Amino acid sequence: MPVAYAFDVLGSDSGWWTVTKGLAALSLAWGVRTWSKGYVCREHRELAGKTYILSGGFSGVGLSVLQPLAAAGAQVIVLTPEPLTPSVVQLLLLLRSATENERLYAEQCDLADVASIRTFVAGWQKEARSGMVQDLEARIDGLVFCDEDDVTELPGIGCRPAATSADVAGAGVSKYGMTRLTGRHALVQLLLPVLLRSAATLTSPLRIINTVSPFYATVTPATFRPKDLEYSADLKGVDAAPYPATQPWIAQGQIALASVLLWQEFHKRAKSTTTTTPAAAAAATAKAGEGASPLADVAAAAAAESTPVLALSACPGLLRSTIRSLLCASPSSPSFSVFGCAVYLFLFPLIWLFAKSADEGAQCVLAVLMADVYREGETLDQRKRRRDKAARGPDGKVDAAAAAAAKDDDRPPLLVRPGALYREGLEVRLPILGALAPDVSAQVWDAQSKTVETTLARIVKEEKDAQAA
Repeated sequence: MPVAYAFDVLGSDSGWWTVTKGLAALSLAWGVRTWSKGYVCREHRELAGKTYILSGGFSGVGLSVLQPLAAAGAQVIVLTPEPLTPSVVQLLLLLRSATENERLYAEQCDLADVASIRTFVAGWQKEARSGMVQDLEARIDGLVFCDEDDVTELPGIGCRPAATSADVAGAGVSKYGMTRLTGRHALVQLLLPVLLRSAATLTSPLRIINTVSPFYATVTPATFRPKDLEYSADLKGVDAAPYPATQPWIAQGQIALASVLLWQEFHKRAKSTTTTTPAAAAAATAKAGEGASPLADVAAAAAAESTPVLALSACPGLLRSTIRSLLCASPSSPSFSVFGCAVYLFLFPLIWLFAKSADEGAQCVLAVLMADVYREGETLDQRKRRRDKAARGPDGKVDAAAAAAAKDDDRPPLLVRPGALYREGLEVRLPILGALAPDVSAQVWDAQSKTVETTLARIVKEEKDAQAA
């Protein structure tokens, strides 16, 4: 029947014109889909034997980042709120088998819970090699923060993000803000002494990669308020605008821009934390456990040199999962909407055409992780020799995959700068930063540090009260 119909179409007067229009439409759709895939990572680094901490590694972009890291032979510790669930255990075993890499682990750490973060850091400091491959040093080569879409309730159209515990919620922090901003800040603050000790033994800077929502572009200087990132108008004594339930992308954009500013400020404050004595690191760790911020203490005991810790932000782009969460179209979401699901299914052809999959979104994150570091005053020949040296494996030979990628890729190499935001393999210059107050990043840092310190102090007090009882 289809063959007969085809001959009937071709036999008509406008048959060939109809076929031409069909082929043109298919070519246009293929071109748009190819363009919307965005940047494809061709950067390469030798990762065998390196250790990375990854959040959100069992869903979405995080899973797409975990797979190449595992295939390259890296040791990866994936942070997840529930590491013993059947789905996580099964996925971990499958990844170990598929990549022939036994150095993959799932550790309990909920970025929405400061107490859980503190417990993980304490365990790492005491038993960093417990349960891991014993021939590796107890060091960290990098942290990659991705979003755990299946765990955290996302604010969609018509629904406000769920709040955390009472004390943290009193500061205007939701689970969404905790996992994408405050929780990440708390983990790095508590791990900082370990990170500095690890960075002192590395040949390249230790990287902290922070993924952000593409809605940072919706923020304007008039709407960005560092002290009120969650629109906490329902809190007593807080003067804030009401939460934009019909435009949740604005609230997500506030968190995204704040996280970019946070890590820019981190790099400024950590600029003088290269050399730290063991005594200073231990003292900073002890103070962090009591609710104090370790960064100032470590910086005071450090030499005035450039930091070996490189904080970067990466935007995966507009993902299909992001649109699905905005429409509350995921059946696993507590705020699932039948109407939103119907709208998502109706628009799916356009969403498939223009939005990215998780694998496509992970390419920018991998590029920032693999890319070379920009060095002021370095010539092209010096950079080439350094890249060739970095492409050599443990045996001293040049990696074949890296050599082939460098030969086939005619694009200029991606060079990353401290504190910068990257999207589609390019550094993003944010015009809004010029319109904001000069100390806005310091305001974001102070607000987040205060929240973390207040929460840590409450946790320590509760522990002491429990011991006394």
